[in-house]
Amino acid sequence: MESQEETLEKYREKCQQELFKDLCSVFNLCIDYKCFSTSTFWLIIDWQRNQTVFNFLENVNLYVDAEVKVLTRNGLYDVYNNGRPLGGQLNVTLDRDINLETNRLGPSRFAGKPKYEHRRTLTDLTLRVGTVSQRFPRLNNSIEQVVTHLESDKDRHMDHAVRFGHRLIKALHATLLYKVHYIHYDRWTFNDSTGGILGALVNKEIDLSSTGLMTKIKRMEHLASVLSYMTFELMFIFKTPESTQLTDNAFIRPFSTNVWLMILLTIVLGSIAMKFSFSAEYKLRDILRARENPPFLSLIVEFLGNYCQQGSQYMPESLSGRAMQLFMLLCTLMVYNYYTSEIVSDLIGSHKESDIKSLVQLADSHIELGIENVTYEKAFFYQSHLPDVDYLTKKKVTEKTFVNSSVGLQRVRRGNFAYNCERNVAYNLIRNLFDSTEVCDLNELESMPTQFVDHVVRKDSPFRELFRVKYMRMLEVGIKKRFADYWVAKKPECLSGNIISSVTITGAFPIFVLLGFGLVLSVGTFGAEIVSQFVTKDLVRNVLNKRFDQITTDGIVKKKFL
Repeated sequence: MESQEETLEKYREKCQQELFKDLCSVFNLCIDYKCFSTSTFWLIIDWQRNQTVFNFLENVNLYVDAEVKVLTRNGLYDVYNNGRPLGGQLNVTLDRDINLETNRLGPSRFAGKPKYEHRRTLTDLTLRVGTVSQRFPRLNNSIEQVVTHLESDKDRHMDHAVRFGHRLIKALHATLLYKVHYIHYDRWTFNDSTGGILGALVNKEIDLSSTGLMTKIKRMEHLASVLSYMTFELMFIFKTPESTQLTDNAFIRPFSTNVWLMILLTIVLGSIAMKFSFSAEYKLRDILRARENPPFLSLIVEFLGNYCQQGSQYMPESLSGRAMQLFMLLCTLMVYNYYTSEIVSDLIGSHKESDIKSLVQLADSHIELGIENVTYEKAFFYQSHLPDVDYLTKKKVTEKTFVNSSVGLQRVRRGNFAYNCERNVAYNLIRNLFDSTEVCDLNELESMPTQFVDHVVRKDSPFRELFRVKYMRMLEVGIKKRFADYWVAKKPECLSGNIISSVTITGAFPIFVLLGFGLVLSVGTFGAEIVSQFVTKDLVRNVLNKRFDQITTDGIVKKKFL
């Protein structure tokens, strides 16, 4: 027969087995509901000296963010795993000793320290990192080619956001010392929720992405940002177009329409007044000794000469006439000075900005369009729900509109062309293709609201807090700023203080139009004078002939006036 002690020992073993089974069931259920994370604090008590709990926890899918404490007869232990599904091993660190005399816990070794102070590395993990590239858009490109391109510094306008993000991932890799398995994708996403790198993150096919994603509302339903490292801006670049309207010109612009009408009115009224003055003086020539009475058209030409500061040919004899002429000269002098100073300031001052301030105005203008030939640009213009973008797309966007960035900006340089691309792409190419005078003529028109580009992980990712802590440290020491200074292009400066604008043939067009109008008018007037002379001569001859026909005298032969 068994002794009472043997029976009690078998009963204890049976209870332990049943308790172990119950514990396994509880742990498996907690694993399914992702309870081993930062949000849940666990305290497991094991009074057995064989450390059964630690052996059991080796098979539990713990991660680096786990909050699990195990209390044994030897002390209180901090237990975590960097990531068992990714190759991580169980880490057991003593936190507090137990005083065997008082059976009380001693002071904590981690008191006052951040959680990740002693969870610094992930050396036993292999993280899956997703990549994407515009230069290698297809999936069959070797990952070695893609990584070599992302780590190079050539052609900074190509994949700048991806390569900037890849530098930050490399810095994170150097800090946490994990192993990397790269997976290449052909796009960021299909529809902001599936496909590409975004879909791989949501479906847990990768652990993080080497490139950032724009933090749109729909995308962030299952994702969380760990670092915002740059902004993404799509905009149209175009030179200030020359106006096709005759009235909008450098030589017409100094005065408004009302002022030009007032100048014309003063010329007409002044000519009438001077004609009246000269006529009065001519009738009173015995008193005023007037010598001439110029015709009205000559006085109009006189006042035009006054406005052009060409002096005065006719001088009134009366005091009233001279006073009127003096004030007229003062008026024309001030008008002339204001006009010339306005033109000079317009030519040597800052370049005039375009009046096109919206996509609707751009769509209605005579400017041709070009768009960068990349996937996200096509998706934005063809799938946008913004009214202005839809209006522009329907009116001017075709398949021929999508061209490479270098070709598009060269066409911008020639004028009458607007090209849409990402800000950093434009700035890098403009710095190489445009000189300082051409930079001053450029205008920017935002086509898509500014988006933030972030490194993101799943909301339930066990590495979320750890990555955020490491990235904050990079911000503090200036690593992110160092990369941003190189990869985020600054707007090229316009040195307008050293530039004097020249009047183009388009700008001087009204001058030649005015000259041509004057020549045509002169030729037409000259022809009218010749015709009038012949008509007048025939009329006079006919009248004289009729009169001579009526005169008959004896001995006088009737003659016709020839």
